[in-house]
Order: sequence, then structure tokens, then C-alpha cells
Amino acid sequence: MTANRWAELRQVGFATLDHAAAVRTATELLALGPGFGDPLLAELGLADFTAPVGPGTYVEVLAPVTPGHPVARWLGKVGGSSGWVLSTQVPSLDGVKERAAEHGVRVAVETQAMGHDIIQLHPLDVGVLLELDAFLPRDGWFWDDLPAAQAAQAARTAKADDILAVDVAVAGPRDPAAMARTWAAIIGIEPPVATADGAVLAFGRRTVRFVPARGGRTGIVAVDVHATDREHGPGQQGMLCHTMISFI
Repeated sequence: MTANRWAELRQVGFATLDHAAAVRTATELLALGPGFGDPLLAELGLADFTAPVGPGTYVEVLAPVTPGHPVARWLGKVGGSSGWVLSTQVPSLDGVKERAAEHGVRVAVETQAMGHDIIQLHPLDVGVLLELDAFLPRDGWFWDDLPAAQAAQAARTAKADDILAVDVAVAGPRDPAAMARTWAAIIGIEPPVATADGAVLAFGRRTVRFVPARGGRTGIVAVDVHATDREHGPGQQGMLCHTMISFI
């Protein structure tokens, strides 16, 4: 690990077989503004809705457009909707593939988007579809210059203004703490902090908490967002794609 390695949690993505219903739930629960579609996902047979939660953080709802799509088949096994992908920002992807191979983790996708290199790590190996995006500067992100994204920014503080934490539930062969260490080693960031039942990994000021599987569900099981209304907002909860959304 080198001193200039860092990672930022930028986007939490959910997958569903009923896109309209999930987008409606997300919009109402988080009071989201107008969304926009990732132009690259349409080419992959996925409908997409992305909207800002706060400066530099986004929520995404995607759905396969055909029943034979691989994502559709996976969704059929997990109840029709689920947390799906965490998109993280890193300064570069140097050494990521090599470190992944050392830890027995497969690279599911290696590509480019808008001139930036992307690696996605296989969800069966790391618990979720973990996307690492080489993007500089650190305070920039893909959607900064999209007109649709800029229009949506006006409503981003309606109810929540940041993503604070994500819970990733883990069930063998790696336990939660071991999974957290694997993530840290592959990305090249500071090791996780142990907790009573797992570990916490820092992504800038945001965190990913690794916990034991809950009720048979693994992967993204909870997301904490920062309530804009500090008097009445904290303590509210709701479900989005079988994922608990809590206002903190």
C-alpha cells in the first residue's frame, strides 16, 4: 500500500425486475429530484435511473430489459430485487488485477467509461459487484458535467444530503472481517477496523460495514443516509429493493 492510495464511496446501485415501482419507491423515500440514465447501461440491456443524494454521492436503480438477461436470472433467485453494486473512486487501478488474483478474486468486467478505466470485481468473490473507477481529481465524478445531473442537483437536499454507510452481509467462505481485509488489500487502502461481529472499512468519510448474513440475505442489506432535517429526520427508515434505508 502506498501513501497516495485512497478510495471514495460514490454510488449505491439497486437491481430490480420492476423498474418503475423501484424508482417510485426510491424517489418517494429519499425525496429524489429528476434522475438520468447511465448512457453505457442502455447498451448492456439495462434500464437505469440515477439521481444525486448529496454532493458527490448517487443512488441508482437498474433493471434488465429482457427476461433472459443475466441480471434478470439472478434477480429471479433473490426475490426480484436487491442491492447490486457499489461504485467507488480510486486514483488508479495499478496493481488491482494482480492483488485480486493473489486473493482468489475474479475480475468480472474490465472496461472504460468516459475515458476512465473501470474494474468490476465478481460478486461471488467479494459479496457485491464492487466497481473501482480510476477518476481524478478526487473531488470529481462522472456525472459532474452532465446537464441532466446538474438539473437534478437542485433537489438533492430535499430529505437526505449524503450517503454515510453501507452494510454488506457476508456468508462463507470468507467471514465478514476476512472479506473486509480482502477489499482493503485489493484496493490498496488502510486495513479495516474490527467490530464485535465484523469490520468497518473507510472510504473517505463514508464507510462500508461488513456484517454476518441476515435472514439468508447477503450483499448490500442496509444503507445509512444523512437526514437533511436534523430535528425530525433522524430515525426514519424505509425499504428499497429489500435493503433497509435509515436516516441518521
